[in-house]
Amino acid sequence: MVSPRQTFEDNIRPAELLLRVYRLLECDTIHTNDELVVKMRAAVGADADEELMVIYNEIFVGLIRERAQISPSSLKKSALNNLLRQSVVAACTALDAYLPSLLRTNLPVIIQAKGRDFFPQDQELRDYFKELTFDLHETLRLLKDPNAPLYIANKILGLTAFKYLSSKKGIHAVGALLSLEKPWNQIASKLQRDKGELMKVIDETTRRRNDIVHRADRSQADLDGGLQEIGYAWSKQAVDTIMHVCFALDELVDTQMMQLQSLGTSQGVLE
Repeated sequence: MVSPRQTFEDNIRPAELLLRVYRLLECDTIHTNDELVVKMRAAVGADADEELMVIYNEIFVGLIRERAQISPSSLKKSALNNLLRQSVVAACTALDAYLPSLLRTNLPVIIQAKGRDFFPQDQELRDYFKELTFDLHETLRLLKDPNAPLYIANKILGLTAFKYLSSKKGIHAVGALLSLEKPWNQIASKLQRDKGELMKVIDETTRRRNDIVHRADRSQADLDGGLQEIGYAWSKQAVDTIMHVCFALDELVDTQMMQLQSLGTSQGVLE
């Protein structure tokens, strides 16, 4: 079974790749007819009438041959910025995949270990799951059901399928359900970063993903406006922050699960 962390790493990799490709292709000038192009033409044995484009920067030198059917306009900054936009989308997709996976893996264990006390006295969490209800039939079923923890976990997971976990509130909800007290405080402490700044970056990133996917990166506040500006620095920060927050959350949950297992083992020995 693929672990939640592996699920996240598999899905965040395309976001990192898109950022790297952007850096490879980023250049001030596309060379089509200078000494560098002449040398590259000779190096690859290209015919004199074949159109060549050479791009280079401090980390990459690339030759694009005519048969690639790539126009110079495809390498302009305005076009390459779409790579940055897709890196943001891919990073949010990784977050979308990770949070439910973390719950699926660990929530039944938490419920089994803590019983009726598994749901914390957390008003924000209670507000988040206020739509979660159990009818009489379900309540009676749970009385003697040995698989009650799994049933309850699946009920909660079913509700999360209709709620937006990929936000600062969603991350809080997942952490709180998995017995982390004040999840954002713990995440910020582990990363040694400001909690408010982390939460702001997460919400700005997920909001920008929605603009990109649903409105071709036009702001919801100005749908008739042009594309929103985007740059490498902001995109890298967005992708990295999602990655760092998820890794920190994973470590915190892993520690919590080991403590629960250790407590269960100790109680078993005492009994």
